[in-house]
Amino acid sequence: MVDVVLNVLKDKLNEHFKKVVGTTESNIIEFISTNNNDPVSFTNDKITPFLINISEDRKFRNADQYSGIVRNGIRTQTNPEIRIELLILFVSKFNKYDQALKFLSHLIKFFQVNRIFDPLNSPQLSDENIEKLIVELISLPLEEQNQVWHSLNTSYLPSVLYRVRLLSFIDDQSIEFVGEPLSNITLDTSQK
Repeated sequence: MVDVVLNVLKDKLNEHFKKVVGTTESNIIEFISTNNNDPVSFTNDKITPFLINISEDRKFRNADQYSGIVRNGIRTQTNPEIRIELLILFVSKFNKYDQALKFLSHLIKFFQVNRIFDPLNSPQLSDENIEKLIVELISLPLEEQNQVWHSLNTSYLPSVLYRVRLLSFIDDQSIEFVGEPLSNITLDTSQK
């Protein structure tokens, strides 16, 4: 599911750059090569989306494992869905510094106009049952930004950080509650 989200964003951005910039380059947005990750080396003349964190958004988590889950008249146990957020760092590395800034500016404009992705504008999301993605810009204080680049073990490059929210993982392998179907249960209301 995470791979689908990153691929959707990459494909949408590549489409945007072909229209806006009119580049002959087939893909401006390209994933990092995983052959050599220490230190991380970003590809020249590309913008690289780099996943730096996955976290759970607990605000919307349902704690009741049995709430409203009835299958074939049987109360079914299921784990609550997990809603996660992705922090994606878009790193712009070009031989000419002004080119890096130009492409980064186009990326920011794209996400300003296209903040929400759903199965209507991104059909690949329906394959993974992703209802909606919300993309929002994150501004890190300089100290935290320094820590990110230090952990990547590389020098700073022009970049921007986005949070992608509301990616849900749902328990498809639920365990059925042992008992009779709810339709066969009768209540004895007579008083003794």
